[in-house]
Amino acid sequence: NKPLTVYGDGSQTRSFQYYTDLVEGIYRLLFSAESLPVNIGNPSEMSILEFAKAVIEVSDSKSDIMHVNPKDDRFTDDPKLRQPDISKAKRVLDWEPKVGLQEGLKETVAYFRPRV
Repeated sequence: NKPLTVYGDGSQTRSFQYYTDLVEGIYRLLFSAESLPVNIGNPSEMSILEFAKAVIEVSDSKSDIMHVNPKDDRFTDDPKLRQPDISKAKRVLDWEPKVGLQEGLKETVAYFRPRV
């Protein structure tokens, strides 16, 4: 049960997507007539701190969350918010993510647990 590292206060947000949703979106785009960019992501946004807590809960871990202040330049331009607009994917590909965070985390933990 090693601690999970969260840079800063963890308020920065990200959108997490399960791999099967990504593959389905890319597959639909590949076989579509669309030639312009299409965002294939998950518009559900959550903070990194919330995500770390969800990982601990789903994995039934006793890990602590360790907040670390970033000390190098890699994090100075790190966006505080990341949330894709998938309206074009819905319209052009009839696609949107199906797997929720809890389900995706459970599947991920079940896959990796016997391997680590």
